[in-house]
Amino acid sequence: MSETRRRAVLFGAPAALLVPLRASAAEQLHIGAARGSIDFSIGDSKIFRTTGSFKEWQGLVLVDDTDVARSTVKVSVNTGSIQMLDSQQSEMLKDADFFDVAKFPRMTYVSHTVTRTGDSTFKVDGAITLRGITRPMALQVSVTDRKPDAAAGARYARFRAEGSLKRSEFGMVKYIDVVGDTVDFFIRTDAWR
Repeated sequence: MSETRRRAVLFGAPAALLVPLRASAAEQLHIGAARGSIDFSIGDSKIFRTTGSFKEWQGLVLVDDTDVARSTVKVSVNTGSIQMLDSQQSEMLKDADFFDVAKFPRMTYVSHTVTRTGDSTFKVDGAITLRGITRPMALQVSVTDRKPDAAAGARYARFRAEGSLKRSEFGMVKYIDVVGDTVDFFIRTDAWR
């Protein structure tokens, strides 16, 4: 084999591997507190529910239109950024009985599978890690106002997601008989390139 042909084979192989990646039309998008919110409510009763939010969080969404199952979501939340209407409540939720922010400053969510459920709706199955404990968590997601031709830094789409967990599964059992166990999450965010 000639030297020229050997080089063509060696350098042509990586180039051939890159073609399918470009053809997949996957988009990496940013989400975060700068353009969105993560709110939650605690309580099994419609009468007594406590609400709050996380003020510092960020994430990445990989959107693959040609193969939705290859799409992914990763989110990291600063647990110390929790904010309730009452500042004393905010501080209480940061202590060892609840989020224990000194020991566990981050809560994360990583998707495992993404399934289309409608024209603009999806089910995202993944895992949430909180207080060093990882449990499954499903999110129901809708995508609106999509602009695939958006410039870098501009809004590509709006995402809404909802999910819930049992705080007892993460060792947060204080006042569970009064407040309840179920925590419902509501995520609203723009996604941008």
